[in-house]
Amino acid sequence: MGIKSKNSEKKAEKRRSKFWPLITVLLCAAATVGAYPEIQRNGEDAYYTYSVESEGQAAAWPNYYSDDAEANLRQFTRYLYVGSYGMYWNLQQSIQQRVLSPSDVFFSAYGDEDFEGRDGFDSAFRTWMQSYFSLLESFQVEVSMVDLSSGESYSNSSQDLSQYDKGGDLEKEAPFFMKLTFDENGNVSIDQMENIAGVTLSVSEVGGMTKERVLNWMEAYYLSDAVMSQPENVALYVYSIDEECYVNGNGASGEAVDSVYYREASAQSIGGIYLAVLIFLTLCAVFLPVYRRVRRESAWIKKIPMEGALAAFLAVCILERMAVSLCTDYVTSSWVGREVLMLLIQMAFYTAVYGAWLVGAMVMLQITDMGPKPFVQEKSICFQTVNRVYGGGKGLVSHFLESIRNIDLSDQSDKWLLKVVGLNFVILFFCCIFWFWGIFAILVYSVVLFFLLRHYMKKIKKDYGVLLSATSRMAQGDLQMDVEEDLGVFEPVKQELAKVNSGFRKAVEQEMKSQSMKTELITNVSHDLKTPLTAIITYVNLLKDENITPEERRSYVDILDRKSLRLKKLIEDLFEVSKAASGNIQVEKSRISLGEMVQQAAAEQADSLEKAGIDLRLAVPEERITAWLDGEKTYRILENLLVNVSKYALTGTRAYLSLTTDGEWAYLVLKNISAQELSEEPESLTERFVRGDKSRNTEGSGLGLAIVKSFVELQGGRFSIVIDGDLFKAQVRLPLGQAPEGETKQAEEAEKTEE
Repeated sequence: MGIKSKNSEKKAEKRRSKFWPLITVLLCAAATVGAYPEIQRNGEDAYYTYSVESEGQAAAWPNYYSDDAEANLRQFTRYLYVGSYGMYWNLQQSIQQRVLSPSDVFFSAYGDEDFEGRDGFDSAFRTWMQSYFSLLESFQVEVSMVDLSSGESYSNSSQDLSQYDKGGDLEKEAPFFMKLTFDENGNVSIDQMENIAGVTLSVSEVGGMTKERVLNWMEAYYLSDAVMSQPENVALYVYSIDEECYVNGNGASGEAVDSVYYREASAQSIGGIYLAVLIFLTLCAVFLPVYRRVRRESAWIKKIPMEGALAAFLAVCILERMAVSLCTDYVTSSWVGREVLMLLIQMAFYTAVYGAWLVGAMVMLQITDMGPKPFVQEKSICFQTVNRVYGGGKGLVSHFLESIRNIDLSDQSDKWLLKVVGLNFVILFFCCIFWFWGIFAILVYSVVLFFLLRHYMKKIKKDYGVLLSATSRMAQGDLQMDVEEDLGVFEPVKQELAKVNSGFRKAVEQEMKSQSMKTELITNVSHDLKTPLTAIITYVNLLKDENITPEERRSYVDILDRKSLRLKKLIEDLFEVSKAASGNIQVEKSRISLGEMVQQAAAEQADSLEKAGIDLRLAVPEERITAWLDGEKTYRILENLLVNVSKYALTGTRAYLSLTTDGEWAYLVLKNISAQELSEEPESLTERFVRGDKSRNTEGSGLGLAIVKSFVELQGGRFSIVIDGDLFKAQVRLPLGQAPEGETKQAEEAEKTEE
């Protein structure tokens, strides 16, 4: 039990030792942030000293740091733009003849309802405007704002400043003059600018003339410029007798010096604290046993390479400027509403920075445990990489260069990837422009990107699972492809898989149909060949009887003759269908008259049609229809169609045979009423040994329509059957064709001879 207790205590102590570095870092970060009030007092003392020394100096235009007249003029114009909002506020009070607060004018969208920050905005706006009018008076600058609709104006001048407008009737010269116009949509333009430097600027050249600048100068960061109104349909006239009024304030203002002294004092204080904490953490890592235990036993510390530790040291040194900036921003900030957020961000920043330094120190101190050479060999990524490259990495470099050369910008995937990478670069570039807030934006962007990519990966995994399930079912013999949803990147694969599935299904159906047809073909051939053959054998046996009369003998011989002819016809038809199906048949085209051939075929089948009780009606054009076809096979087509009518049409009905042409094709249509109910599909009637009479009581071979279809298609035509109830309609389309070169003239001469 004692051994187990000691082991448990050691494990518990080992677990507790892992938290010591984190606790130390958190305490250091808290101490740094906790020193802010003292740093702020040092800044105030420094500014107080400056204020005593600079007492009596005149006020100046704010934020001037350049001797360039154009730069000062741009800043002066921005200042006047912000002041135009105050002029517009006073003008609206004059027009409406009642007291209005600044928020009533510029945030009227909220109505009379209170909103967070209304009082703060009104107070800051009034204070700023007092300073604004004081500076105007100090530098002899006169301003006037005029409502372009009513002509109502508000001014700090006793004269009409519009007389200096070049576009006016009372145009006068002025040492300094500027005119800003706000149209009915609030868009501002600089219509006139007169100054000693002869500089003329536009709004785009000045830059920053936005509602956001107004809110920033009022320190109303918490309000949205999207709902803020702006001056509309007014003109602002600016006049000064002092032609150098816009440069008189060159140099730092009291407000700017305030910030400078605050920042200098804060930078010195936070810099000392920052350095002291880093030294303290280094000493802890070197001398305290708990840190020595962590660096020797912690698996994740051992995984960090030497370059990672050096990068952590470098990052901490580089971020010293940011640590100072965070402190000075807090010290010089007057916005109390963001203090909590800033303190949390700063606490997280200092924790990360101090933690990186401490981890880097523990990693580098492993050199005392391992020795310099093994430490570099095992912990240096650069050494290991160089070693691998030297031992055979040249192939990777050449492969990489080859891949770059083989980038195909015409490939949609490469173009899409380049666009995504480019867009990501642009987003990160713009985030980096805003420095501290850019880092916060990158953090938000990274979180959003993570969730978007995770959602996209889940969608890919889901689509892949659906596709895998479909292929698994196909492998098990289920050919019913029922994937309806869009599979994203796998959509082309799904479509191809659907084609494969459809092909398999058609192949299976075709194979089943082929097997069924083979079975039926064997059955039908056996039946149709066996019937006349049985009769022949029977009557041959009867003829062997010596006691039969001469009349019976002649009767038996006639029957044998008919049965043998039928058997011969059946075999010939079967050979013709087989040759047509295999393509082993010749087509000998010649010039024929289709109309005459139709009439001839109808005449030759007239007896059999009359015997069957069928009244055939012909519809053949009077003009001659000439076609280049195989006459024998074309006649066989007509003959088989008419024979089919005589065998299967309903007795006592009419049949209709028509011939038409459109100049390129000849159309034969034969219609009749079937004696039997047609339950077969139209396509199946053209198969071999298929009859409309399933009982096979008629003397057909079942090859007539199959021969028709084969002979029509051999000549480049098309044969189809339409069944509508008991109506049977056979449709033949044959090309009229053209005579071979050299035979056209002979055909024309032969036609003239016939005429």
